[in-house]
Amino acid sequence: MKKGYFFLCLLFVTLAAFFFGCSEKKIEFDTPPLSDYFPLQVGKYITYRLDSTVLTQFGRDTTVRSYRARDIVEGQITDGEGRTSYRIVRSLSNLTGTATFVPSSTFEATPENTDWIEYVENNLRFMKLRFPIIEGFEWKGNSFIDVSSINSSVRYLADWTYVYQDVGQPATINGITYPNTITVLQRDEVEPPGPFNPQFFKQYDYSIEIYALGIGLVYKNFDHKIWQPPTPPPDSRPGYWEDGSYRIILSAIDHN
Repeated sequence: MKKGYFFLCLLFVTLAAFFFGCSEKKIEFDTPPLSDYFPLQVGKYITYRLDSTVLTQFGRDTTVRSYRARDIVEGQITDGEGRTSYRIVRSLSNLTGTATFVPSSTFEATPENTDWIEYVENNLRFMKLRFPIIEGFEWKGNSFIDVSSINSSVRYLADWTYVYQDVGQPATINGITYPNTITVLQRDEVEPPGPFNPQFFKQYDYSIEIYALGIGLVYKNFDHKIWQPPTPPPDSRPGYWEDGSYRIILSAIDHN
């Protein structure tokens, strides 16, 4: 009886030591910090070519308007949660950059410790980058955004899965090769699949961003468009792109 009890106690101690030892182990990733690809220092800027697709003819057609855009980290601030954040101001000029740059938009970037980078744009809070930077790593980058309430105008942003691709690979933008970049594919969906036919409904949701080591965002392609087909008589309404449909492409030209 005592011998059996002894072996039972020994087994318990061995199992406890095993599980305790496992719980103490830490998994370390050989991956750079997020700040390497999203540097935030006051005075840092990136200049882009900005191509914006907008609706014309009451949504029946689109046109592309091109500008030169400059994003500069204007200052360090404290956000509503008491965290250190950075205010980024975008100014626009003509495509050649010969006109005066005029401020057009303000964004806010917040490093959440070393875990992720939040980015507020048009009052929408995105999780742009997330640790660790590993090929194929996924996260829900729009999880802070209200996509379900009856008043939400951005329901199309629901359940987007961001994924790292081409980690550490070179990328060439506007003739400039960046030797070390990461790509974040955020969405690539067409409903229904297949080529565009103006007689049928179509929705495009595509979003991708490329970040260069030590520089930041060097390329962005965001495309959200919804096509409503024409209706037959007696309404006889022509087909049109819904309000809120747009596309924006940012491609870096220079930086400091």
